[in-house]
Amino acid sequence: MAKFVKSFGAHFDKYREKPISESEKAREKDRILFQEKADEAVRHEHENFTPQSEKELIQAIRRTPREILSVRNRNLISGAMSFDKRKAILIMMPREDITFLDDSEFLGPIMLDKLYKTGDTIFPVLNKAKKVCGIIRTDKLDPIHITKGLPVTKLMEHEIVFARDDYTLEQLLAVFLRNHTDYVLIIDKKENLLGYAELSTLIAILFNREIKDDFEDDASSIAVSRRELE
Repeated sequence: MAKFVKSFGAHFDKYREKPISESEKAREKDRILFQEKADEAVRHEHENFTPQSEKELIQAIRRTPREILSVRNRNLISGAMSFDKRKAILIMMPREDITFLDDSEFLGPIMLDKLYKTGDTIFPVLNKAKKVCGIIRTDKLDPIHITKGLPVTKLMEHEIVFARDDYTLEQLLAVFLRNHTDYVLIIDKKENLLGYAELSTLIAILFNREIKDDFEDDASSIAVSRRELE
């Protein structure tokens, strides 16, 4: 490309000693020709460009016209490319932001209302040794039937799944899939509880956007078969 420009620079020299009136048309003609060949050279360079690094690939993606690669698909590509480099600790809810329950507590209308107001739906349950022994899912409880205090231990789920804070997001996804769960407690190498991660957050990171769908009749074959898709 530099050699191409240099040759045209030399070509323009022949006009520099001529009066402007004599060379104006010739200059304009050569300027147009130069621009056409320069544009063609750039197009040819881009058509035959092969990225030699991840950085060059990202730059090529950014240069791609939006009518070919939408912002949504750009985000999808960037999310997928960084998936195996990010760590589980980056997407977890830290321990200090978690509302814990004790296995000796009773869950009644007042306590249930307090849990709803936190905005969370999953609450780890601690035993006397301050270890997680189960979880309470408020989105799976029927508040109509909880008219009086019931032992937390009778309402909680006992199956718990752990992942380490230094797992990659790909390894974390494997934990979710292996255990058929949407909730994982994050610990360190000393078994200290650091927080928790949810499958929905992981999927949002993968697609670089939140996945939303208001349809709720997945258990009805009739509703699914008759559903109108946009």
